[in-house]
Amino acid sequence: MSHVPPMIRKQHFDVVVLGSGFAGALTAMIARKHGCSVLLVEKGQHPRMTIGESTTPLTNLLLEEIAKAHDLPFLLNFTQYGNWKKVHPDLKVGLKRGFSFYNRQSKGKYSDLTKWDDELLVAASPNNFVADTQWWRADWDLFLVDQCKKMGVEYSDLTDISDLREEDDGVLLWIKTEQSQRRLKAGLLIDACGGRAGIGQLLSIRKKPLHSTPETFAVHGHFSEVATIHPSNSQLGTEPLPYHPEDSAVHHIIDGGWVWSLRFDHGQVSAGAVLREKNYRSIQDQSPESIWSSVVNKHDELKRLFQKAVPLYPLRKIKRVGFEMERTCGNRWIMLSSSAGFIDPLLSTGFPLTLQTIQRLASCLSPQSLKQPGPLAALSSLAKASKADLRMVDQLIGTLYATMSDFRHFAATSLVYFAAVSFTETARRLGKKKLAPGFLFSEDPTLSLHILSTFENIKRIHQSEKTAEERWKDLQSCVDAAITEFNVIGVSTKTKNPYFRAETAPLFEHAHKLESTTAEIQNMLIRAGLA
Repeated sequence: MSHVPPMIRKQHFDVVVLGSGFAGALTAMIARKHGCSVLLVEKGQHPRMTIGESTTPLTNLLLEEIAKAHDLPFLLNFTQYGNWKKVHPDLKVGLKRGFSFYNRQSKGKYSDLTKWDDELLVAASPNNFVADTQWWRADWDLFLVDQCKKMGVEYSDLTDISDLREEDDGVLLWIKTEQSQRRLKAGLLIDACGGRAGIGQLLSIRKKPLHSTPETFAVHGHFSEVATIHPSNSQLGTEPLPYHPEDSAVHHIIDGGWVWSLRFDHGQVSAGAVLREKNYRSIQDQSPESIWSSVVNKHDELKRLFQKAVPLYPLRKIKRVGFEMERTCGNRWIMLSSSAGFIDPLLSTGFPLTLQTIQRLASCLSPQSLKQPGPLAALSSLAKASKADLRMVDQLIGTLYATMSDFRHFAATSLVYFAAVSFTETARRLGKKKLAPGFLFSEDPTLSLHILSTFENIKRIHQSEKTAEERWKDLQSCVDAAITEFNVIGVSTKTKNPYFRAETAPLFEHAHKLESTTAEIQNMLIRAGLA
């Protein structure tokens, strides 16, 4: 049954949000907390299965900041796995201790002396209680929508926007539900649809190709009866792993793409494949099931993992994963980052980008600011900042795809990301956001240029005509030197085995990079429950 509230008869709302996924619901709650009248519009209906499930330390820190800044204390229960399980055992969730990458490519190994050819494990937390989570979106999104309704947000599902018209002081919307079709006005229209519909479709805004990330398509689903990765298959000698591989976001790197696997506590697994069009053009137009079968059956370990797997529903296909919208804001409308553009879920960057956009937008979400006559001048600068974030991620993911054919290069390149986001998280926990403005330092002209130059150097080294070992040594030197300024977690390409634990000792060693004393580091760790 749809939920069309009586208040839908209102002619005007301060804020209308399109899309009731986690981003739309969170934005609607913030606007309502600030005193706005809010309508949350959903084309479909909850509960529903969707992807976009894997959080990171930065994701959960941003969620924590939003909870504290906008008087949404219930969100704090969802920023750590342990609290989630303790307070809301009824909501399905998965444990995420870190990122795991496995080389399933056909190309042979370069060396038997290290594991850099085989795998990369990067821990994000020192224990299960403070760990990140995999969101079971059917439960999580429905829960957030219910919270919206309790707070007085008007919610209308099974609802279409048939047309819109921009005006200086708002946006006219033509709303169509099962019961009626009518017009209303929004002081501010926010697109949280994820780029597949929403404002872009209504205004015929063109989607541009990404600058660096190659064109890819994807197939995905949720499965039961998926076999587990055995830690014994991953260990070299007697060195223990940072965590059980299944307690992480698992990435299988294959020729021309990658396969993800996220396990949830109730035994279900989210899995999918992201494939380069140029490598898989021969199967691109096949059914999702045929594409999935072709990919899985080509790789022995994937075949073992999924040979008895049962999909919970027909698999789905995304015809083009990456995109960037040509226009992302107007006088009185704006797209959240997930609608403005999307790169690739390879490093779970979508959530922090979206949450940072919501944080920036929050200053506009008050009746006082929205009732000012004329366009909202702040929207243009907000959209510009989000676009800068997006383009840094595009360069990062593009470089990872460019180096994917040599797993060592791919693994080493990823350390730039892990070092940068760990620095950002730590700086923010210390109350020193100014040290890491934007995503991957997108708002710091010097550091962002440094990272972009590093990506170019990595690609140049990868493509050089030197021997494999010479290229590897050059790339090691390039990455380790590049991250020196913001490496506060002690990652390095020079380790024998690429197993990185979440340890606090490096933070004390590199406190000066964070403009902090060791006492400030210790107090921060205690506050965060990490000491």
